[in-house]
Amino acid sequence: MDRGATLALARQARRFLIKVGQDTVRSDADTTPISEAQVQAWLVHDDGFLRVPVLVLGDLLVRGFTDELYREALATFEKGAVR
Repeated sequence: MDRGATLALARQARRFLIKVGQDTVRSDADTTPISEAQVQAWLVHDDGFLRVPVLVLGDLLVRGFTDELYREALATFEKGAVR
């Protein structure tokens, strides 16, 4: 996905779990708006394409992978917390 498609995908999300180095950024756009610069830093690679892997569950967008991160995302989904 190019930059435009990546930004369009991100605009549909309300919540984000983003793996950044050893940390995970948890963000809810309803309480803390996400800037386009943040979205680009989190999701757009230097070559202009989508950083991978990305998982979308309803309004939750997850970028990066660890077992713990996916367990958290899937638990949220299974509990019906995904809007």
